[in-house]
Amino acid sequence: MFKFRLEKILRLREYKEKFCLEEVGKCVSQLQDALEKKEELEERKTKLENEFMAILKGVISAEKVSLYKNYLLYQDELLKIQEQVIEVKKNNLEEARQKLVQAMKERKILEKLREKQDYRYQQEQEKKEQIFQDELAVTSKRR
Repeated sequence: MFKFRLEKILRLREYKEKFCLEEVGKCVSQLQDALEKKEELEERKTKLENEFMAILKGVISAEKVSLYKNYLLYQDELLKIQEQVIEVKKNNLEEARQKLVQAMKERKILEKLREKQDYRYQQEQEKKEQIFQDELAVTSKRR
């Protein structure tokens, strides 16, 4: 019976790959959340700009104009911050993907090694079986 000496390491590599896959999933989820938040901020800003334009068409006060202008600037800052968050999330996702690819390579290397060793073992067993049968045939002819 074939026993792969590096089986524990292979299981460790499989676990590492699974962990990396989960990390990629988390990063994708976080990136999607950040993109959704950016969309919400953009929608809020557009709505605010429309309200501001409507106010400008009517009777305006300097106070309201200043208030809307400041709030629009604040929304712009939030959008810039959110874009930075998105970039960080994209970088995290790329790093996680690279780790996953590396983990998959490491696992596949060990699996190929196991397959080769198993193949060699099977060949050796077949040779031993053939030798045994040849010896049986020789001894049965002598009798």
